[in-house]
Amino acid sequence: MLILRFLVAITLVVLPALGGSIHVSSLTELNEAISKSGNTIRMKPGRYDLEQLPRKERKLEFSGSDNTVDLSGVYVNVTVGLVDRSYIEVTGNDNTIIGGEFEDTYRNGVTFVEDFSAYNKDRRNLAAGLRGEAVMDVDGDGNLVKGLKLTVRGSWPYGYGSFFGIGAPSTFGLNKRCGILIRGVGNTLDGIELQQRAFGHGIYMQGKADKTVIKNCHVEGRVRKTGDLYEETDPEDLPKRAGYRFPNRDDFRIQSPGSYPIPKDRVHSLCEDGIRMYNIRGSITVENCTVTKMRGGIRLYLGGPATVKDCTVTFCEYTGYNLPSKGQVENSSGDFAFGPLTDYRGGRGGSRAEWTILPSPRASGSHNIMDILGNKHHITLNRGRGPIVRDEERAIVITGDDSTIINHTEYKVVLEEGASGNQVTSYGPVSGDLGKNTVKKLDSPGP
Repeated sequence: MLILRFLVAITLVVLPALGGSIHVSSLTELNEAISKSGNTIRMKPGRYDLEQLPRKERKLEFSGSDNTVDLSGVYVNVTVGLVDRSYIEVTGNDNTIIGGEFEDTYRNGVTFVEDFSAYNKDRRNLAAGLRGEAVMDVDGDGNLVKGLKLTVRGSWPYGYGSFFGIGAPSTFGLNKRCGILIRGVGNTLDGIELQQRAFGHGIYMQGKADKTVIKNCHVEGRVRKTGDLYEETDPEDLPKRAGYRFPNRDDFRIQSPGSYPIPKDRVHSLCEDGIRMYNIRGSITVENCTVTKMRGGIRLYLGGPATVKDCTVTFCEYTGYNLPSKGQVENSSGDFAFGPLTDYRGGRGGSRAEWTILPSPRASGSHNIMDILGNKHHITLNRGRGPIVRDEERAIVITGDDSTIINHTEYKVVLEEGASGNQVTSYGPVSGDLGKNTVKKLDSPGP
């Protein structure tokens, strides 16, 4: 009888590790539970604070595998300056993490920075970045993160986008605060809302991030008129210290040779890119996502095979989309308000893409509607709903060779000198080097 009771007791103790149901009501209990494997973990809905964890342990590390973790109704406050590293780490495999809201908050209670001069002067309290890291790292394989909301705050400097440097070379130094970094294989983000209120990327991939799926996600940054920087006139204000100039990318010394005045007629993002790949061979699928007001929208040109479906990118500064070689875009849309819809950076070729060009009545800057570099693309362009916006200063510019362009819009197409072998079918006018290309006229625009 004693032996039987002993065996029953052991069974009860180890049951959670073999696939039990665990209920937790504190961040300490959650950390302990997610270090184990094979369980269904449910956290009591409510408001929590990362400061409730011991000073040297202020992060949530999902190191266990094969867990389902339900954080529905859970809100976690993270005071800016509390941590200087990523505070959500998924290092285990095949986990499903559902729900949860994590918000970086300022000690003074400000939720929307309007006075950038005051903000950047109070760096200690308001602008403690993460040394270039993301709030959340997904390093394990086969994980699903679904329905999470992140509000990211607290970079330095903030308010100037990339003007004063984006990496190690920078005019004043830099502390980024990014959203989600994926380095594992076969991970999926589904239904993520990411409010990027700091200088840094929204969602980005490095390392071994193959077979990544990002779907039903929304990444939103913030933009600002470049002319507003001239209103920062205190001697300590960064634009004033820089002489209202910003340097070229190769030299970030203040007023270095080649630096030039901050433009007054543009709109710039205060963030980096919405969805970005970095120097990896891995594949990615981006589906039914929206990106708005980021430096770049969906920027995948440094990655391997990429498929983009049913996505919308608006109000981005550098470019809405760019693709790796043979990238695919299906049924997606974007505007050219603050930057071109696409730029085919690096001359990547062989893409097959269909975009709807959205009306951009507030377009600013000197950019084109599209820059089609590279060769052997097949691109279809449709009209977006809304009033026709004729912009005589902008065009769809083709630089490469041997592409098929079907333009159902009223926007003009320009074939740059040297472009050859392109087949252009267009409702809008076509000009430029026509002798080396084939041009056909559409009698009516598309739907």
